Amino acid sequence: MSQQDRRLEVSEAAWRVIVREGLDRASMRAIAQEMNCTTGVVTHYFRNKQELILFALHQVTERLQVSMQSAIENVEGIDRLATMLLSFLPLDQERQEILRVWVAFLGYAVGRDGLMEEHRQSAAELRAVIIQELQALQSKGLIQADLVPQVEANALLALVNGIGIDTLIQANYLGPNQQEAIIHRYIAGMVPGKC
Repeated sequence: MSQQDRRLEVSEAAWRVIVREGLDRASMRAIAQEMNCTTGVVTHYFRNKQELILFALHQVTERLQVSMQSAIENVEGIDRLATMLLSFLPLDQERQEILRVWVAFLGYAVGRDGLMEEHRQSAAELRAVIIQELQALQSKGLIQADLVPQVEANALLALVNGIGIDTLIQANYLGPNQQEAIIHRYIAGMVPGKC
């Protein structure tokens, strides 16, 4: 097994511990126990918990980007924007786990400048993709000409983040159908003549 594969295996074990027990209990020892190995094996691939968390955060970002790219592959027009945003919502078990890990990382990053900067960079990458999509839709006349793509991208990210966090807090109130309806309703308000 290559070094990178082994690092991914450690990261996956960290995810399972974080989803099950929370980030504060995801110690190097707990992760080693999850893998049925010694702590020395974990520290061979990651010097400390923060390095492991940073690697796992990159895995969150990468999984979300792959999920989004896969979802929008054959989708065009305004539906492409909706599909893009829906790919980040916790509509299935895997994305619920990704959201739990992402929220745990965000909480852990508060007060840790290096980790918070990683979150900012991830958000900036996503924002850039959404801005680009909004600009393309605007150039085709599919969304209102007077919308400011940078402002709308921030609003859409806030909407998706808010829905995601609310589903963690009140899982019974915002099921997949309601989450989708909220996104579609917001996007419908961006279409010319629909506001």
